Amino acid sequence: MKREPDSAGMQVQRLRLAGPVCLLRAGSGEGGLYMLLEGSGILHWGQGTDSGLGAGPGAVLVLGRTDCVFEPADGRAVLLGCRFPLEMLSEAQKGRLFGSGKPPLVLMGEAAWCKQINTLLELLAGDWENADCPYRLYLSLLIHYIDRQADAQSGGGSRPRNETVDKICAYLIANYNQKLTLGGVAARFYLSPYYLSRLFRRVTGQSIVDFINVRRIEAARHLLETTDLRISAVAEETGFSTTAHFRRVFREQVGVSPVQYRAVHRGGKS
Repeated sequence: MKREPDSAGMQVQRLRLAGPVCLLRAGSGEGGLYMLLEGSGILHWGQGTDSGLGAGPGAVLVLGRTDCVFEPADGRAVLLGCRFPLEMLSEAQKGRLFGSGKPPLVLMGEAAWCKQINTLLELLAGDWENADCPYRLYLSLLIHYIDRQADAQSGGGSRPRNETVDKICAYLIANYNQKLTLGGVAARFYLSPYYLSRLFRRVTGQSIVDFINVRRIEAARHLLETTDLRISAVAEETGFSTTAHFRRVFREQVGVSPVQYRAVHRGGKS
């Protein structure tokens, strides 16, 4: 028995984007949780697109009470998530994550946290058409993990916001395949490398190097799956200075070597 689209008051969506998409409308009385599975981009909100938050693979978008538009950086992205009535949450949860005047969040946690969120969303998506889908349990668990991460990322208070860091994230997402350095990025935004390093980690919860490498490895996975480029060429195309460095970072993030990854995803081609 298929569930009617609005019978649970929730919508589960897997979105393959080829351009900007409005994920949530102001005044809808809904909240939204989406994980970026592939691609990268910028989350805009409000009436204009002057402000935005950069998001890379594994990032979770927490949306509520305002127009929210996601714009893919390379013209493509895959999102998995759900929209739900805010009434499904406790007053405390609504206040912390979706209170009036609160901007959207882009959360990027450790690998284990990302895996937990991804697993819950995949289970929810796979179970959604079953009449007895425990959707409220899935939502409760998702909010629990997201609430904890939002608290950890903000240092226990309101999430720190910094317009300069938002612009830096957007710049890094758009230029991940260039030869980026901490000093070069700092100079571009008229900051000292030391100050930029501390500020970026405080606001995003990641180092600049980790932020760049996540985007580079996501792009490398796409090239390994869809092209016959040599491993050295993939490393160069995605901004790594040496093939050895690329291999090391790829194994750290994916768990296998680039050659092994391609063998699995392209039927043994290397």
